[in-house]
Amino acid sequence: MANEHKQSLRFLLVLVIVLFKGVTSNIDNEDFKENSYGGFNEGFYNPFNDRFPESYDAPLHPIENHLWRSPENLGEISGVAVDPSGKLVIFHRADRVWDYYTFDENAEYQEKYRGPIRENVVLTLNPNTGDVIRAWGNLTFYLPHGVHVDSFGNVWLTDIALHQVFKYSAHGVPRLVLGQRFEPGSDLEHFCQPTSVAVAPGGEIVVADGYCNSRIMLFDSRGNPKYSIGEHWVSLKIPHALTILPDRQVCVADRENSRIVCMNVGLSGTKQYLELPYSIRHRQFDRIYGIASYHGIIYAVNGVTSRSKLQGFTIEPINRSVIGFWGPESSPFLKPHAIAICPNGTALYVSEIGPNRVWKFDLVQTQ
Repeated sequence: MANEHKQSLRFLLVLVIVLFKGVTSNIDNEDFKENSYGGFNEGFYNPFNDRFPESYDAPLHPIENHLWRSPENLGEISGVAVDPSGKLVIFHRADRVWDYYTFDENAEYQEKYRGPIRENVVLTLNPNTGDVIRAWGNLTFYLPHGVHVDSFGNVWLTDIALHQVFKYSAHGVPRLVLGQRFEPGSDLEHFCQPTSVAVAPGGEIVVADGYCNSRIMLFDSRGNPKYSIGEHWVSLKIPHALTILPDRQVCVADRENSRIVCMNVGLSGTKQYLELPYSIRHRQFDRIYGIASYHGIIYAVNGVTSRSKLQGFTIEPINRSVIGFWGPESSPFLKPHAIAICPNGTALYVSEIGPNRVWKFDLVQTQ
């Protein structure tokens, strides 16, 4: 009888989802709320061993590091990540730009004749000086976008021209390729301009796919597709970046909907029943381009906005509220695109397209 009761509850939940597909709870936080969040451990740790605390101390607040020097003479820095040892990894476009003529109406790349980028586009930087200590990825990529480094140091990359997702070792040895080369599509074997990757603690691969399909795709640790999450579950419009919270919820920068959406996508270690997604909004968000998280707190940046100030946001997802604002002191953001946080919670990085630079912020306790 217990099993029959559970099956009935699951059926009712599915029925509710079908009737109210795409419904998310929208919280507009119009005011600055003085919520707070607890401290961090020195040294490295697995963020997925954390759990949301019942109460918070002061949040970690990003403060510009004035000693940091961004590397120069790079192309558009579309992606930024931090490896387990705290080194910064960036993904840049060298001499390539994305304009009106880059893709046709079917999202097919129109500049294949140029061949792959000749320069090394994946750079590992010294976190103290910004000096390049490792470079690879030449003669491989056409239009870089997102980069993610998992807890084993593997580097995950998306190329929106190739419509593919790549896994490499830390030294640039290829391990896995997802998607079909130069073939946009909407089935489980294809992507269409994928933007971002995040690897869950159980090894599942979460892909934001992306500019065309506006869906989230889930793969097992070997790259076998499991399912996609799109209009049947939540309506996204350019899912641009991903982060996974300690409770294994996946949060998405839903760029053109000016919000952050968090959802249970069925990762290992989560509840077996699916919950309705919820969204976090704020009147100053406009387009959210990049998100990252640390100890269950979300950090986000907006970009290319005509209505709101370009800045960073500190977000407490339990109450779905913005608890802080931040940005550089020496000069304003111009075109923020991606954000990443050091695994031990000491630093946060923001990359920009246009000025083609990386900002470093120290994460400090506030009173």
